[in-house]
Amino acid sequence: MERKPGLLMAQLLNRFIWFDGALQKSLDARGHGGVRRLESMAMVYVHAGVRRPSELARLLGVTRQSMNTALRELEQKGLIYMAPDPEDARCKLVNFAPEGAEMRQEALEIVQTLEAELEARLGAKTVSDLARIVSADWGEAPVAGKQMARRNLAGGKRKKA
Repeated sequence: MERKPGLLMAQLLNRFIWFDGALQKSLDARGHGGVRRLESMAMVYVHAGVRRPSELARLLGVTRQSMNTALRELEQKGLIYMAPDPEDARCKLVNFAPEGAEMRQEALEIVQTLEAELEARLGAKTVSDLARIVSADWGEAPVAGKQMARRNLAGGKRKKA
């Protein structure tokens, strides 16, 4: 099946929504519902070691105000707490709250189950290739100006010939 140009971004987003939707439904089924997509995305990044709210906002492409609202809601739900940043007294760091440990453990188990299901559906090599590709260093996001577009279109035509 030939790839339709211009749809990769939508397909990547759709697959993320597949994971997040399955995670949300599974957490709901286990009695841990009520976490919005922005909140779950923030939790994923905190799990990966990102702890500054400003960095979370940047990575998730939202305003600091939106991120602070999401973090306050997570704090009210007992999933995180904010603590002073020892390196910068003006800032706070996001920490996992002990009372949210059960939910975080179940979320991790769900994600692992989803990855195993993906392997069953697509094959272990395909999932391994996918993980390798999305983990690769793509570099800084470029600004796609007209010169870049002409170069890439010309390069694409050469590859097909």
